[in-house]
Parts: sequence; C-alpha cells; structure tokens
Amino acid sequence: MQILDLKKAERFSPDHHVHLTLAQSPVCTVSIACWEPGQTSPIHAHPRAEEIYHVLEGEGLFRDGTTESRLGPRDTVVFAVGEVHQVQALTRMVLYRIQAGPDPAPVSYPEWPR
Repeated sequence: MQILDLKKAERFSPDHHVHLTLAQSPVCTVSIACWEPGQTSPIHAHPRAEEIYHVLEGEGLFRDGTTESRLGPRDTVVFAVGEVHQVQALTRMVLYRIQAGPDPAPVSYPEWPR
C-alpha cells in the first residue's frame, strides 16, 4: 500500500503548470497537476492512454475541440485514449490526474485537428 500526501506534493511555477508523478505502474500513472491562473496546456492527445482529471481546488476550462466545460472542485473529466484536449486554469487550480494505459506520452498539435 502506498499513501499519497497531495497537499505536500503541490508545486507551482509562474511560467507553466507543474505535473508531479506520485505513483506509477506499467499501465497507470498518478500525478498532481498545479496551475496558476491563465496557464494553458498545449492542444494535445495521449494516443496510448486515457487521461482523467479530478479538480481538487480552483476552476478551469476543459476543451475537446467542440465542447468547453468549466469545472471546479469535486468535478472529474475523462479524456478517452487519443482524444484531443486542452486545459486552461481560470484560478489557481490543483488537479489529481490519472493516466491509464501503457504509454502516457502526449502528442501536441499547433491547432485543433479537423
């Protein structure tokens, strides 16, 4: 059993959002993602992993190219394997992130694919 202290793991940067891996197995990565207001991820996908975000603190916009949802504490979003998405922090935001699949590596796009 592994106990994760999410509060102690929080790290923020004024330059970009911060992901810190807390636990990992061959098919799952658990991390915390800390965002300052206005920070935005690239438009990207994970071709070999689902990405699940649970909002612990703050609010953000979660996009899939056609839909934009404003989520806050206790909300969860699931991006399917290969689903193109983007995240933007509206306030200081802390996310609990699970990537499920054999390879969580992202592929970035300069704009939304058609």
